[in-house]
Amino acid sequence: MTSQSEDRVLDLHRRLSGAEETATERHAAYAEAIRGSFGRLRAGLEHAHAGSRVDDQDWAAYVAGLDRGLDELDRELAHAADRPAAEEKLLVHASRLELAGWRLRFSLPGVARSDPDGVRDRLAAAETELDRYASGASSREDVHRTFDVLRDGRADI
Repeated sequence: MTSQSEDRVLDLHRRLSGAEETATERHAAYAEAIRGSFGRLRAGLEHAHAGSRVDDQDWAAYVAGLDRGLDELDRELAHAADRPAAEEKLLVHASRLELAGWRLRFSLPGVARSDPDGVRDRLAAAETELDRYASGASSREDVHRTFDVLRDGRADI
């Protein structure tokens, strides 16, 4: 028997795998980049949701937003002129989906005041770095590094 948290992570894996498969079929020229981005997204969401205790209504709203975001990502890939453009779209969009997962953790009652390990600061740094990248003021490596710090340094909230 699995816990609700484990069931939710399994559901996320199913949703991400389905979206990844669809995207690689529709955009075969970018399949390697798609797989890499979805792998990072999957790992990031596992960290963000590990042990999370979100009520059913908030979880349903989050999952509906995730599904919309995955659909939007697929549509954006259709407009990518080449692999570098596709990689940029994948990085920005998948990272925003991951950040939404992290923000969900801070929507829980009592969490807003509690952040002894600085997760909120690392989340803000990741959001800022992604915005800098999207505006052309940062690099892919800087975004990955900032997200790695967010994931590796996360506290169990």
